[in-house]
Amino acid sequence: MSTTARRAGIVAALVSSAALIAPAFAGALPTGSLGSDETAPGVTCDATSTETSANGWGIPFDDEKNQTASYSAENVLDEDGSLELAVDGVEDRSVSYHSAGGVRLSDILDTDISFAERAETAKASFQLRLSGTTGGKFTESTGFTTLVWVPGVTAPDTTEGAVHADLQDGQWWSTQNIDGAKDFARVSLDAIAEAQPNAVVDHYGVSIGRGSAATSTLVDAVTFNGCTTNFAKKDAEIGTGSLGNLGNIFGS
Repeated sequence: MSTTARRAGIVAALVSSAALIAPAFAGALPTGSLGSDETAPGVTCDATSTETSANGWGIPFDDEKNQTASYSAENVLDEDGSLELAVDGVEDRSVSYHSAGGVRLSDILDTDISFAERAETAKASFQLRLSGTTGGKFTESTGFTTLVWVPGVTAPDTTEGAVHADLQDGQWWSTQNIDGAKDFARVSLDAIAEAQPNAVVDHYGVSIGRGSAATSTLVDAVTFNGCTTNFAKKDAEIGTGSLGNLGNIFGS
């Protein structure tokens, strides 16, 4: 075999290997309770979300389509950017969601829910959109609601960036009166799940707004059910690492 042909074979092998490796970063599988064998159909753990590759993050609901968030080059705790939530007035809201795949609320009680935030004061909320709820105006298991966690007096100082950790153990309120969570009272997820054995989480997300004057915040590292999404301004550049510049294999 000629030297040129042998080099061409090496390049083809390296390019093929890179093609196999690259997709793993964009759609990494969950490591939490879903596990590799229990992932809901069509739901992936999107490890990175950027301005050009949202990877499942956004607003899938027509009634909220104008409440968009944006990607920022400003950082929270890393160096590749974040998701910016911003509002101009008390009627505005800014939010981004990701599909949760219809995981049962009772199945996520022992999994980490958290996110990082940088703002002068902690203000971002975490949301779980549920279906299959009962109680209030719902007489059968066809109800729906959004459970909302908001930072309280024990929230960390987010001026330089901090993590809101262990939200699964925190206090949540419901946008609808349902069994286990009524009249906007803050209750535990455990109590809600006990009263709502058939409730499932369809989407999760982060938001600010409704009642806030013009303000903004930066969020990152959103974790739910074993999946952590890093928000970044741009897609990561795919380098050649220790392989060096493949173009130099052939010489000049």
